[in-house]
Parts: sequence; structure tokens; C-alpha cells
Amino acid sequence: MGNDSNSGRPITHQHDLAKLPRALAPLIERPQWAGNADGISYVLTEADPFGAIDLDHCRDPSTHSIDIWAQNFMQCAVTTYQEVTPSGSGVRIWGLADGDSLHRKFTLVIDGKEIAAELFRHTHKALTITGYKLDMIRALTNIDKVFGWALVWGERRKAAAAEQAVLAVGKGNGGGDGCGYSVEQIEQIVRAGAPAGVNRSDLFHTIVGHYTGCGWDAERIFEHLAQFPDGLGGRYLAEGRLSGEIVRSAGKFGAAVLPLFDGKGWSAGWEAKALQQSDLAPEPQPEQEPEGLEQDDAELDPDLVDDDDLDEEVPASRPNLPPLHAHGDPDPRPIKAWLIKHLIPAVGHGLLSGQWGAGKTFVVFDLAAALGTGQLFLGHTVKRQCGVLLIAAEGADEVRLRLDAVVREKCGNMARAPFRWYEAAPTLLHNKDAVPSLIAMAQQAEASLQDEFGLPLGLIMIDTIAACAGYGRSGEENDNAVGQALMNVLKAVAQAIGCFVLGVDHFGKDLLAGTRGAYSKESSGDVVLACLGNKELSGSVTNTRLAVRKHRGGRQGQEYPFTLRVVEAPEPDEDGEAITTMVVDWLPAGAPGAAQPPPDPWAAARRQDQRTAVLRLKRVLMAILAEQGVDLPIALDGPVVRMIDQKLVRKAFYVCTPADGTPEQQGRFRRQKFLAALDWAEQEQLIGAGEVNEVSYLWFVRPNGKQEEETD
Repeated sequence: MGNDSNSGRPITHQHDLAKLPRALAPLIERPQWAGNADGISYVLTEADPFGAIDLDHCRDPSTHSIDIWAQNFMQCAVTTYQEVTPSGSGVRIWGLADGDSLHRKFTLVIDGKEIAAELFRHTHKALTITGYKLDMIRALTNIDKVFGWALVWGERRKAAAAEQAVLAVGKGNGGGDGCGYSVEQIEQIVRAGAPAGVNRSDLFHTIVGHYTGCGWDAERIFEHLAQFPDGLGGRYLAEGRLSGEIVRSAGKFGAAVLPLFDGKGWSAGWEAKALQQSDLAPEPQPEQEPEGLEQDDAELDPDLVDDDDLDEEVPASRPNLPPLHAHGDPDPRPIKAWLIKHLIPAVGHGLLSGQWGAGKTFVVFDLAAALGTGQLFLGHTVKRQCGVLLIAAEGADEVRLRLDAVVREKCGNMARAPFRWYEAAPTLLHNKDAVPSLIAMAQQAEASLQDEFGLPLGLIMIDTIAACAGYGRSGEENDNAVGQALMNVLKAVAQAIGCFVLGVDHFGKDLLAGTRGAYSKESSGDVVLACLGNKELSGSVTNTRLAVRKHRGGRQGQEYPFTLRVVEAPEPDEDGEAITTMVVDWLPAGAPGAAQPPPDPWAAARRQDQRTAVLRLKRVLMAILAEQGVDLPIALDGPVVRMIDQKLVRKAFYVCTPADGTPEQQGRFRRQKFLAALDWAEQEQLIGAGEVNEVSYLWFVRPNGKQEEETD
């Protein structure tokens, strides 16, 4: 092993040796004299079979979030050991290496921040092993391919930065040709984003100025930039502030009047007047450092300690940050606050989705009845008896009829129920007044509920999300950035009011994909409930049930069967005929009136061990498909399906599979179980497998290839 050239001892630092994984035993030895040393530095040499990759300034020590560029490295090396560096703001990848001697460092600027990627293979370098592992991998695998990929990545980044350095970034706000880019270059930047090494904020401001100089108003600029969620305005679009940034930048160019979104909001529209320079908060500009620096392949002194702690600076404190909490500090807040215990949190946002005709709105009214009276809901205790607000973007003419029915049938026919509703809704997207309008509506409803019943507003329901989204262009409903922006509106209202906001939405044609449109909607929600049923060609729906499709931090997958019972209003219509609607009657599982769900084809394996492995594979696929899957065509011009990288599935499957023995025996056992479950599921046509762009993917396939159509 590597050691001090004078004493022959390993170089040690203060990191807890007990945290080091056993899989690194071939790499280090724990000398008895090391005592309670907090870590150990290993000196790589030319004769070592080991290699390492350092990714500096990529991790936020407070939030533990890791930058996208570093995640790409980690994904390439997903099968080997990875850990946090001593500073806490970097990542180190360890592995085996057989290639030629290599010591390269790429110093670049990505998203306005200077980062570094340094590669070590068969070279002299002292590196600290911290043991602060980032995943469950406890073995070293060959990473020569990762080195090859990293070299190409670094050289391309350097070349792009050098090319942009010779371009004029701008000539001020007014004169000359405006921005120094050709029309072709501007459109490429709008579509693909800022080139490496270029300050994105400055470039955004410059290009908005170009369009303003061409006579475009802010609305036209927004519509153009919003078409490209991966382009220059993608980040602002995902955060719901693209329109504001456009107005801000355009204001600097002295536009007299910038009409924006006139008539598209809930109100009559607004105008953004030319902004004065004194009204604009100055944007902090990051220091521009030389880019593309490369360290020569020089032999390093083995006595040098790991310079990770010296290279990476502790992030400076910034003003206007949210409160920082520390473990062990006194905190009067409850550890978990519930609206309905173990089902819906007191504050949050989510969805109630479902097939057409499966009773979504009737379930909404049943939920409101339980919250207003404090009755159990699906056997769960109502922890916060409260009033309910419904924003009826569709079906407003049915609200009184259905509310009266559920009050008669479930609430003892009380004279007045703690329920308020609006029969109009603000447009949720492309409308700066969406959140303020919803908050004002909720505050008005809460004041009314407090005045009459002494109850807070605990639940806001928007029926339906699709009816009031206000999508601006074709295909926007399937845009994940737009879906996230939509859910951010619900989240902002929930946090401002201190309640739960539930959006009612439809399923799409592919029932396995869940809620219609962008999958980011379900990914964002704290809770996703789904009304399911078996729809016949005649339009009738049987086997209706409510499923807990997603529950952040709790159990999910439970199903609660119910039937819809027809009830009559006390008064007939003007022709003397009965006015009918329906209410929900919940059924115990297995009750005679409850239709039994069809057998699960995933549980059809004969052997118990095989059935266990197959069901584990199903759970893993369902758990990670929504958040980490991608939408890709199965074949050239084939249908687009939601699929997941097989490596991610394998990694998650291994984590869920208990195993005994040595690390090698554990790995072999898990690999056999995974491959056997994969083969069985593919033979039974439960999953599909294929390669797209040299990546192996898995996706769900319906038995016998049947696809159930869904209309709204």
C-alpha cells in the first residue's frame, strides 16, 4: 500500500476509520498505531491497480445536492465505490484501472461556477479515503471506460469554452449590432442553452435585448423561449419566473410599454412599463476565472497530503437565505403533522387522478364530508377537522346537487356544512397573478369558515387541473418543465395558506403512465390518489376503487374498493321527475359487493423464491420509473414509452435483496436473482427490453399487448 517515503507509514487524517467500507480492504490496511484517526490517505503509485476521479465544487454541503455534470460522471461509474471528499463539497470515484498512466485536470466554468475534474491512473498522488459513501456499492470495479469518457468530456468542454472566448459577448444595451452573435448563433443558443464558460445570465439579458431591438414585445419573446425547455430560458421556465426575467431584461433596454399576457390571465391583463435602472436590484456577477487550465502529467511528491481540502473553498454565507436547522436543536413543531393520519399531510400538494367515469369528483365530496365532520376516511383518523374549498373549473353546475347529497347521506343532513366553492378559476400557467389570486380566494374562504364555524381552511381542491392550466401551445401538456411549473403553483398556495392543495386530474390513454401529460406532475406531488375501475365498451365502469399511487414517506399501493349509489334530491325538477346523483359507499376488501381485482400476472411464478424476486423487480420498476424514467421511442418511428436505464433498476434491486456471505458471494447471489427475475418477466411479456443509443432500457408491457383507451 502507499506509505510515507521516510517512515514507511500510511499518511493519516482525522476521519473515522470505522466508516470505511470493507470492500476497500485491498486498498488500505488499518494499522494498530493509527488509533482513532479520522481517515487515511492512500498514495497512488504507477504500480497500483487503482484509479480515482476527483470532482471538485459539485456538492452543496448543506443540502447534499450534487450538480448535474457530476451526476453524469457518477452514472458512468455507477458500479464502483463513490464517496464524499474531505471538504464535503466534492465527490471522489474509486475503481480499478489497467490503462496507461494518466493525470489530467480540467478546470471549467459550468452554470457560472468554477469546477474541476481531475483524473488519476498509474500516477503519484496522495488521496484521502473518507468512507463517507454515496450509495450502497461496496466494491471496486474497472473504470477505464469512465476515464476515456471523461477525457472526451473535458476536451470538448475546453474546446467549446475556447471557441466562445473569441466571440464578442455584447456591445452594451444600445448601439452597434446589439449582441455580437449572428442570427444563426442566437437561435442555436436559444434552443441548446448557453455555451460552456459563458455567463448564462448575461447571455440571456443580451439575447432578450436583441429581440427587443427587433421590435418583439415580451409576450412574443416568452412564447419563443418557452418552446425550448432545455434551452437558454429553460431554468427560468422550470422555476416559473421566465416572464419576469424577460420583463426585467427588456426594461433595461428602455422599451416604452411591454404588453405581456393581455387577456390570458384571470384578470383583464396588465402592462409592464419601462423599468428604471434604480428599480432593478443589481445581479451579483460571478468572478470570471481563466478556463480550460490543465495540469501537466508531472510526477508528484508522495509525501504531499490530499490537496482536496486546500483546493475547495467553504461556501461563503449569503443574505436572504431560509432558516438553517440543525439536528438536536429545540424545535416546537410536531415531527409530522397530518390532515388525515398516515394518508394526507397537513401542508402539501398532490393529485387525485383517475379514469373517466371512475368517480373522482364523488370521492372529492366524500373526502370533504369526512374533513368537515371529523369522521374516519378510509379507516384513517382525521387529525385536523377543517373547512374545504373547491375551485370548480369544470362541472360547476353539479356542485350544489352533489354537495347536498353527500351532506344528507354522510353528514346527518346538517343545515350548513363547512364547505365553500368558486365556479371560476384563474389560469395557472403564463399568468403572474395565478398564485396571488388563488391565495386571495383561499383567504376569503378561510375568513368565512372561521367566522361561521370556527374552523380553519385545511383542504383546497381544484377540479380539474387540465381545465384551468391554460397551456399555451400544442404539446405543452407533455412538457415536464411546464408540468413542474404547474405543480409549483399548487405548492406555493399550500405553503402560503398552511393547508393541503389537491388537484383533480385525468388519466391518459396509457393507464400505466398514470396522470395525463407530463410525469413531473406526479413526481412533484406529496400524495397521488387514483380512482381506478374496469371500463367496458358500453361505457360502464366496474370494480371501482381508490388507490394510493404515491405517498411520500409512507405506504403506497393500497386499494380501497367502493361503489357509487344513486340517490334522489328531495325536490323533483320542473317536470315532476326525480333529480338524481350519486354518493360513494366504501366496501371492505373481499366483501361480496366488492369486485375482486384480476390476478396479478407478476405473482404467477410457481416457485416461491422466484415469485418473491419477480414481485421485488415489479416494485423497484414502479418506484423509480416515474422519477428517473425517460420517454423514448421503442424503435425508429415506433411508439414512445416510459422506460428506465437497466443499470438503475439493477442497482435498486440489489439494495432491496438481502444476502449473506462474503461480498463476492452476496454480489453473485443478487446478480442471479436479478437476471432470473428479468428473464421470467420478459418471457411472460410483462416487460420489454431494448437498447437505445447504446443504453439498455426496460419498460412495462401490458399482458397480451392490450392497451386500454382512455378518453375524457
